[in-house]
Amino acid sequence: MEDLKERRRLSYEGLFYSIQRIDLLTISISGAGTYVCLETFKYLKENPVNYPVFIKIAGASFILAIIFNFISQIFGRKSNEQDYLMCDTEIKAGKKITKKDKCKIEMYDKKAATYATYTDNFTLVSLILMFLGLLTLLVFFLFIF
Repeated sequence: MEDLKERRRLSYEGLFYSIQRIDLLTISISGAGTYVCLETFKYLKENPVNYPVFIKIAGASFILAIIFNFISQIFGRKSNEQDYLMCDTEIKAGKKITKKDKCKIEMYDKKAATYATYTDNFTLVSLILMFLGLLTLLVFFLFIF
C-alpha cells in the first residue's frame, strides 16, 4: 500500500514535471531559430540571395516543433492525471477491490498508457522538426549565404 501511495505522489509530481523536461530546451531552440529566420528574411529583403526556401523550411520546422511540443505537453499532463486517478482509486478501494473499482483502475491505466504514447510520439516529432530546422539553417548559412 505504501508503494502505491508513493506512486500516486510521484504521478502527481509528474503533472508538473511534464512541463519542465527537455521540452523547455526544444521550445527555446525553436524560438531562437524562428527569430534567426525572421531576421534573415529581413536581411534578404535588402540583399537578395538565391534559395530563400531554406529559410522558409527552417522557420516552418521551428514553428511546427513548438506547436507539436505544446501538444505533447497536453498529452503528458493527461497521462499523469490518469495515472494519478488510477492510483487514487486503488488506494481508496483498499484491499477489497470491487469489480467496479477494478474496471475503473484498468480504464485509467489504459488511458494513461495511451496518453503516454501520444506524448512520446509528439515529443519525438517535435525534436525531429527542431533538428530539421537547425540542419536547414546550417546548410543555408554554410553553403548558400
